[in-house]
Amino acid sequence: MKKNILAAILAITLYSPVRAQLNFDSSSGFNFADMLGSQSVDLPQIEIVKAAPSCEGYPLSMKLRGRTVTLPATGVWTLESHLATDEDSFPNRRSFPKTVRENIYGHLANSCDLLARLIPGTNCGEVYKTSWDKEWTPPENGKAGQGALGAVRPSKEEELWIFNMMWVGKSMPKAGTKFLATFNGKSVVVVGGYERGPSSKKFIGGFQREVLWALGAEEASSRITLSTLLDQTLPPGPVDCAK
Repeated sequence: MKKNILAAILAITLYSPVRAQLNFDSSSGFNFADMLGSQSVDLPQIEIVKAAPSCEGYPLSMKLRGRTVTLPATGVWTLESHLATDEDSFPNRRSFPKTVRENIYGHLANSCDLLARLIPGTNCGEVYKTSWDKEWTPPENGKAGQGALGAVRPSKEEELWIFNMMWVGKSMPKAGTKFLATFNGKSVVVVGGYERGPSSKKFIGGFQREVLWALGAEEASSRITLSTLLDQTLPPGPVDCAK
């Protein structure tokens, strides 16, 4: 009978998430202290396992200048410079910098902070190590730091993970549309629709420095695959996709 009582006690406390100390009153007629002693009982822990996100996509043909590319597509990509975000500030309440270097270090500090949270151990001196990594996108038919949408600026969470292609017309996705970049077993949720380019057909498109860093890829030499992404709720940045 003692075994049955002990089993009932353990069943009641089975789903407790903490280490339980069993101290009972003996007025019920049973001396639990004698039965169990003063020992603590380690109870099983309930572990909630989150399913890995699905990175499933679908075939998509996009018209670029002088060619059509169907995703998923693999090839070389160039490095793109930074876009001003909706949180970057400039003198006289300007939305964009006057030069390719104005307030760029404030932008990089914010980007570095976000990057280090997502990839612990990130050395931002290694990420932004060239002069090209420390510049806004040049003012080509617009302003420095400005994308193809004029006054529309991405969020700071999106800007690190932006990619672009030389989309033509309606082939350009809606700003903020997410895709998947993969290389050497790593995956990153990237964001399109803010900028067009490059013009050279040598490249499929361009990635921000942070994308290349997260993938462990080199500009213009690593063959990176871009795919569509069904799950648009995934946050931009590194992702561990379900197998």
